Amino acid sequence: MAGTVFQGTAGNPARHRERNRAIVNRQLFGAALIVLLVAALLGLPKVASSSLSTAGTGITYLKGQTPMNAPYGAGVTAGGIACGPRVLQVPWSNYAPPCEPAWHGNNGGATAPGVTATTINVSFREATSSILNALYTLVPKDVVGTSQEAIQMMQALFNTFNKSFELYGRHVVLEPYVGKGNFITEDTGGGATQAEADAVNVADSLHAFADISLVGSSDPYTEDLMANHVIAFQLYIHTQQYYQQNSPWLYSPGPNCNKSADGIAAIFGRQLRGVGAQFAGGSLKGKPIKIGVVYQNTPQGAACTQALDQALQQYNLLPVKQAAVTFDLSKLGDEASSAISEMQQAGVNTVICSGCDPISPMFYFKSANADHYEPEWFFQSLYAAGATTTEKFMRLYPASQTKHLITTGAYPLPLADAEANTAFNLGNTDPSAKIFPSYNLVYATVLQFFDALQLAGPNLTPANFEQAMKSIPESIPGGELAGWNGAYGPYDPSSTFQIMKWDPNGTSIADGQKGAFELCNGGTQYPYFSNITTMPLSKPLACSIPSPTSFPKPGQQGQLKLGSAATGAVAPPSAKTKTTAPGKQVR
Repeated sequence: MAGTVFQGTAGNPARHRERNRAIVNRQLFGAALIVLLVAALLGLPKVASSSLSTAGTGITYLKGQTPMNAPYGAGVTAGGIACGPRVLQVPWSNYAPPCEPAWHGNNGGATAPGVTATTINVSFREATSSILNALYTLVPKDVVGTSQEAIQMMQALFNTFNKSFELYGRHVVLEPYVGKGNFITEDTGGGATQAEADAVNVADSLHAFADISLVGSSDPYTEDLMANHVIAFQLYIHTQQYYQQNSPWLYSPGPNCNKSADGIAAIFGRQLRGVGAQFAGGSLKGKPIKIGVVYQNTPQGAACTQALDQALQQYNLLPVKQAAVTFDLSKLGDEASSAISEMQQAGVNTVICSGCDPISPMFYFKSANADHYEPEWFFQSLYAAGATTTEKFMRLYPASQTKHLITTGAYPLPLADAEANTAFNLGNTDPSAKIFPSYNLVYATVLQFFDALQLAGPNLTPANFEQAMKSIPESIPGGELAGWNGAYGPYDPSSTFQIMKWDPNGTSIADGQKGAFELCNGGTQYPYFSNITTMPLSKPLACSIPSPTSFPKPGQQGQLKLGSAATGAVAPPSAKTKTTAPGKQVR
């Protein structure tokens, strides 16, 4: 499931002609919309700035459209909540936008492809059973989940959020379909024709405004969706530059490669400077840190590793060895073995798996065990929302190696206390349905999508959707997705991270099973791109499994924080977040 970047259609005239035919109608629609928009901007009276305070200055309207209501205004929301100062649209979510009194008026109808006066279409490509069976030979289905479970969870979340968010007279419709292509073939260099056919189907037959295919997606499929002017929420993380180059079509809950690289560099360049390889085993333990990097042999894998190099250089750190590994199951065993041997021979005591997928570490760890090699490991998740480093995935790996592993992300809350579980239960209509195993990946993506839908206003276009992403407000501390703030975007809102260490013998507070993450530095959340000066200098990490009672219960997250004048004022995000103490942020 490696991230593969394709270079467009310039060298393939036949594919170029086919793609142009597929998107010509959508381009004509867009051209007509631009004409209407220009006319509207020339003749539309100015809207009071207060009505745009959560949507940013870039939000536009068509002539005759009814603007969104001012945030925190008096009235009742679409979800039946009394709106007012410091009230969120979804009171039990730390990541919801400010409340908005229920909107009534003219939404402009079909403002973009995939949008009508009453609906917003979202596609989901199901993996075929044969492809999933191949995947299940490597990763059990109770870890990676099934297509049916993903669809059931997404539909439950749609049911909940359609009633809770202000969608200006519309509701989101999920359109699952079984594609001609599959992510495994596409991620290993094949299936380009099938991926393109699926994207054309999404645009021209399903008429989707956006695609949220999660595990069923791939980079080739995503590229074709964007070429067909369908907004794509990507499973894989990329560099900030990659998102900018594909604006306004590509989004992710994040963190992108540059953000996670910033956190990794601070850990090794600041906190562990002079401490040595704290979590390595045997003769490597405590020795001066010598970093090695293994990464996927793809253009985007190389780009993310370059971002890591640049971040490390800020602390005068340079990897002593790097190895690119091809994600091809026929080669992966040999290439992983070669890469680990190179690390060992170079004296590497800290191996960073850059853009780490859940399959490759199986081969890295097997080779390391065979060579009696016990380095400190760091995982940078390939998947959005840290989905590579879930506790379920970590339990698949040998404890002899994972006991040396640290990572960054958001600490897993007890399932009963998770927003994702609350949203699923509120919208689930099938008593036999189970929440998706990697539920935070699904929840983070869907929540980000609905946040932006509300903040974009009634004139739902790709341009307004992008502007809305920039306006996702700073989240309330304590949520299961770490910090969000559109000022850290706009393509992913991830703004803070926690440091975690794996304990293969610990008991998880999330599911009660053996194997759990420990929280380090007291669970402090560190903001990206801030020089992270709140992180201790040259001090060993202190890590432990927190008490389940240290987390707020469902429906209390926002209430607990809103009760404090110091941390509770929920307002549109400022351009810059200031850090005054470890883990506490003020606007």
